[in-house]
Amino acid sequence: MTPLERVLALLAEAAGSGEPVVLGIDGRSGAGKTRLAGQVAAAVPGAQVLALEDAYRGWRGLREGVEAVATGVLAPLRAGRAGSYRRYDWVRGELDGTVRVEPTAVVVLEGCGAGSAPCAPYLDALVWLEAPEPERHHRAMARDDGTWLDQWSTWAAQEGALLAERDARAAADVIIDTSTV
Repeated sequence: MTPLERVLALLAEAAGSGEPVVLGIDGRSGAGKTRLAGQVAAAVPGAQVLALEDAYRGWRGLREGVEAVATGVLAPLRAGRAGSYRRYDWVRGELDGTVRVEPTAVVVLEGCGAGSAPCAPYLDALVWLEAPEPERHHRAMARDDGTWLDQWSTWAAQEGALLAERDARAAADVIIDTSTV
């Protein structure tokens, strides 16, 4: 069974919980979350992807962005209402615009912190992606042309702090090793 097939089977199990079904895809930076989320959205009619990286508040704002999505988007979605969050402009280093998120059949919440304590109460299913740190580091630097090499350890420390509060890997319904895919 491919990783996508495993996730689609998990979604089918979670579908009985009502709409929208919120699927979290979590893992450390460079694990492959964005890629898998795109595959899920392409395979599931009406699914939308909510990328946490759009809500992070810069290199030191992982937790703040996760909390903003949990309270501003996930809580309203769970109540059947649209939610919103402020988008962060990584180039200018400031908040820029509001993103409205309408309820759909499936919402794929992808990004570091998707399975964290602030988001966990709103998830119907959680997938954890993992790969060895050197491979994740290589992927992340290749993806972003190495522009955040000097921020890698700062970001990793924030990921570690969220995982210390709630071990998303241990809480995951499915764990996928992306070093082999």
